[in-house]
Amino acid sequence: MVQSMEMKYLRKVLGITRKDKIRNADIREQLQVQSVLSRIESRQLGWFGHLIRMNNDRPVKKVWEAKRQIKRRKGRPPKTWDQGIARILESRGITRAEATTMAKNRKKNGPHLCMARDSSF
Repeated sequence: MVQSMEMKYLRKVLGITRKDKIRNADIREQLQVQSVLSRIESRQLGWFGHLIRMNNDRPVKKVWEAKRQIKRRKGRPPKTWDQGIARILESRGITRAEATTMAKNRKKNGPHLCMARDSSF
């Protein structure tokens, strides 16, 4: 849904319609923009790196590391933020251990864990 609304907007900016049959990648390249979803993933990985580097006594880190103690409802369990991060890392070919090391060594590796090993930029 997000991608379709994004492309609708970008097509309108260029003054073209779907009937012109121009690929989404070509439109993004012409406007020199990255997709909204890739931007969201980059920001999530940036926050992941921030959490990794955060002191253990910070309340935010304590909440992130805490496990829920309540009984969950019937049905499929909801996806967690950690599962989303794991999916993003997997799609970029990075293990969680590698990502943690990269985040901790920010000065050595540079500030952009989110762009590591990703060819979509």
